[in-house]
Amino acid sequence: MRLLHLTDTHLGIKRYFRGAPAGWTRAEDHLAAFRQALDYALTGDPPVDAVIHSGDVFDRSHPPADAVAAATTALAEVARKVPVYVFPGNHDGLGLLHSGEGVLGRIPGVTVADHPTAIVVRGVRIGLLPFCRSPAAWGANAASLGSCDLLVAHQAFHGARVAGFTFRAGSDPETIGEELIPATTRAILCGHIHPRQSHTLGPATVYYPGSTERTAFAERRETKGFSIFEFDRVGRCRTVDLPSRPMVEVHSERDLVHVRDGALVRLTPTARTRDIEQAALARGGWVVPWKYPERQVTLFG
Repeated sequence: MRLLHLTDTHLGIKRYFRGAPAGWTRAEDHLAAFRQALDYALTGDPPVDAVIHSGDVFDRSHPPADAVAAATTALAEVARKVPVYVFPGNHDGLGLLHSGEGVLGRIPGVTVADHPTAIVVRGVRIGLLPFCRSPAAWGANAASLGSCDLLVAHQAFHGARVAGFTFRAGSDPETIGEELIPATTRAILCGHIHPRQSHTLGPATVYYPGSTERTAFAERRETKGFSIFEFDRVGRCRTVDLPSRPMVEVHSERDLVHVRDGALVRLTPTARTRDIEQAALARGGWVVPWKYPERQVTLFG
């Protein structure tokens, strides 16, 4: 049994660029990554048996109509070939059956699991578990699905890492500990954590393919993509890289020489903002405010 697992596509994202040229957002970057990941289901050899998206399909509960339309078109194309399963993450808030008037749930071949759902793919029983803020409730949901070989979730599990932080059950109110993982579970495919990683927790190995595109400068050194998961008696997970827009921090005007066109540039607090800004504009970049007055974000188009 082979699955294509993608997660945290954050379609419709618009953050960071107040003051950028009218109409420009990073939404096209995220849509391109989404399409490239799904393209593997159409062209990959050997073929996959199903596609599972483990949450944060959209960047917010009320996604823009164009993001919903683009997701519908891409998912419908794949669903004509293999079954597609999607469920909400924390950013999908209201659930995918409510996003965009529920159009994803009306695509033939696409199953939207707004509630805990068990499916069977080539004899493998898989539990789909949407994001849950309460670890106890998550554990009850997992147990309610009965014996599953594989779980797919959108959570932080004990031991997951992001830049400068490790999630710990009991310390973090939404983090899942190993005592909540059913004994029959051999693997967990998971979203929510954007850096790619895997670790063992109780009876299972937890695999995070990471987000399909960079959503913040904290992710500037992370490789993005999706995974192909094969399950026999044990799970084997292979990650597939996707191109991502470069993100670079610069300290001085001279640093700009090494920055590729198309990169996002963040100035460090000690940078001489005016000199770098003028050099960026001379090179054809856009300069817009970012979070703190002493920093700017520059896009080289």
